[in-house]
Amino acid sequence: MQKINVLIIEEFKYIADLNVLELKRGGFEVDSKYVCSEDAMRQALCSKQYDIILSDNSTPHFNAIQALLTRNELAPKTPFIIVSEDVSPESIKYAMKNSCCAYLLKENLHQLAILVKNIIKRNL
Repeated sequence: MQKINVLIIEEFKYIADLNVLELKRGGFEVDSKYVCSEDAMRQALCSKQYDIILSDNSTPHFNAIQALLTRNELAPKTPFIIVSEDVSPESIKYAMKNSCCAYLLKENLHQLAILVKNIIKRNL
């Protein structure tokens, strides 16, 4: 089993837990940190190195684009995936131009582990 450190930006912990569950189902041993604000994300990125960042877009006052820009500032080499059902095509285009690795609809969460494996493999 491959061990990964995951930072999850999500409004609700139970949804963050669903991300972790899908990664575990996909064969990962997961050490995760759940945050829902920019300050908490900054603290997390300053205290630990993560293998991947998963971000929802509907966290109040802190969307996926803001999280991506924070990642670009503090941990630019850490892969970043938007996992959300609420992202405009313009935001997705902007995110991809700013080093977002992928966008996954929450209804396709069962594909998360495969996506993460491929992204981590590419970044080795």
